[in-house]
Amino acid sequence: MSRYQKLCICPSRHDSATLPFTLKTNLASTIGMLALILLIFPAHARAAGNESDGKLSVFVDCHCSDPVGGDFCSALKDKVGDSPAYRLVDHTDALGIGVHLWCVDLFTGLPGIDKKLTGTMSAVSVTFTIYADRLPGEVYEDSSVFRVGKTAADEMSQKILTALGQLATANKTVFEHIRATPKAAPTPTQQIIQ
Repeated sequence: MSRYQKLCICPSRHDSATLPFTLKTNLASTIGMLALILLIFPAHARAAGNESDGKLSVFVDCHCSDPVGGDFCSALKDKVGDSPAYRLVDHTDALGIGVHLWCVDLFTGLPGIDKKLTGTMSAVSVTFTIYADRLPGEVYEDSSVFRVGKTAADEMSQKILTALGQLATANKTVFEHIRATPKAAPTPTQQIIQ
């Protein structure tokens, strides 16, 4: 006799032989539900933006006078425009996220720095905002300062796109609330009759 006692998972049930089939069925149905959810909600950032196309409006505002900063800004705009979850807009429209970039050459004007370093790296400040036609202006969300090298513009723009997705997810309920709230009707101005 084996020194290990045969243990039944469900001692009161005599149908333990069907347990692997039950587990496989439950696992398959769970995977099926997960796949269905992913098909229905393919992009987590679709919680905001124009309901007709399901994309989140993104306004990318660039103030980059140096070549590396300009390349970084262009790469970011290209990634936003090519993304299935975002719609690149040229002004703040009804609802979305603003990405404001300020760039300066890291080595221009610094004493003792060799001129051949000029144009190789940019210091970038990025500020994220939320905007909606129902808000009095853009609302500050987050900001960061970082360096971008000449060969890293594409990589860094992908990181900003990832951060954009995180902000869209974090503010999903805010966007849903703004979208669900009816726009206030303009109040008539009172005129004093003399």
